[in-house]
Amino acid sequence: MVDKKKWSFVVKWLKNKYVLCTAVFLVFFFILDDNGLFTTYSLRQNNRMLKKQKMELEESILQDSLNCAKMTSNLEEIERFGRENYFMKRDNEEIFIVKRDK
Repeated sequence: MVDKKKWSFVVKWLKNKYVLCTAVFLVFFFILDDNGLFTTYSLRQNNRMLKKQKMELEESILQDSLNCAKMTSNLEEIERFGRENYFMKRDNEEIFIVKRDK
């Protein structure tokens, strides 16, 4: 059996226009608004991903700047880089490229 006093109390609160307006405002403010909970959560997730990507790119920039500093001061590094990345060769050499299937 349903306790009618308990439910009449809830219905009385729901009929109050101030409570109803406050509930509608809170639903709009926290869920449907552009700065609501869902939007804030997705923006924070995106922010974390971008910070991680920024750190990875900064490490890559540091590594590239170190490689650049090596190559500007050492001719052997320039030759090694050209051989590894662009398959350059000396006049009296032949290069064989072996590709492996993965």
